[in-house]
Amino acid sequence: MMIAAGIVTFDPDLARLHDNVAAIVPQVDRVLVFDNSSENQDGVRSIVRSFANVTLICGTENFGIGYALNRLAEAAQREGAEWFVTLDQDSVCPPGMVDTLRATASDATVAMVTPYICDRNKSTPSAEELALLPETEIFTQPARRGAITSGALVRLSAWANVHGCDEIFFIDYVDYDLNQRLMDKGYVLIRNNRTQLLHEVGAARPTWLRVPRKDMSGTWQIERFYAFGHSPFRCYYKARNRVLFTRKHWRKLGISHEGIYQLPQQIALTILFEPDKLAKLKAFARGVRDGILLDLQPDASSAPERNNHT
Repeated sequence: MMIAAGIVTFDPDLARLHDNVAAIVPQVDRVLVFDNSSENQDGVRSIVRSFANVTLICGTENFGIGYALNRLAEAAQREGAEWFVTLDQDSVCPPGMVDTLRATASDATVAMVTPYICDRNKSTPSAEELALLPETEIFTQPARRGAITSGALVRLSAWANVHGCDEIFFIDYVDYDLNQRLMDKGYVLIRNNRTQLLHEVGAARPTWLRVPRKDMSGTWQIERFYAFGHSPFRCYYKARNRVLFTRKHWRKLGISHEGIYQLPQQIALTILFEPDKLAKLKAFARGVRDGILLDLQPDASSAPERNNHT
């Protein structure tokens, strides 16, 4: 059963990208890299050429993560893959991760299996703490504690059944929107806690604030809050796409913490802990406005070919 991996890059740290590719190559049959017109694309090309069985697809401009993932999934399907590992450019897989995930997905209703995600900028659970978690947990919400792109093993037939990523999201909530549409079709999304992926979300840093949060089982716990470290560019999409997500899925989810419910919290915490407050507030405001005004298409996953292979 063929498994391919897809990595989306945009101005990546080349040393970490090399480690990323080197870690995933032994675990899959094929690796595909989509570069969103990076300034250091020559460096990306050099890394790709240093490995056998790795192909680079070059976008002519930055079309966003959703577009890139769709092109990677289509390329994987053309090569005969049945499973697809989606990776961010800075995520380095541990040995044996893909085999562990694949062993969890024996049932045909399972569309996605993810590892336990550890943010390299935050305190992470010890091996003893992770061992206390159940081996697998089922995702019950698309966004809050939802499955993220990086490290996800996806059944390509399920991906095709929901028409892949909605490219209108560009960045942020691309994965959560996909999660919801998979759940709407009756698919199951699972996390396997016996393999972990080191990942990075923004440039998170610890604060003095401690907040109550629910884990995947619904148990409340007190956690330290980490400042997001997101740029105004990212704040714009955090706001815009939460509005778009709520507009798309409110009939199913209502006005819940899965979408715009989070926005007041995001804005307040940004004011409290982040630099460049004014620029980020303006970005949030533009994002809300555009999220309201943008047209939602019934299926925004299809787009013309705007790339070439190297």
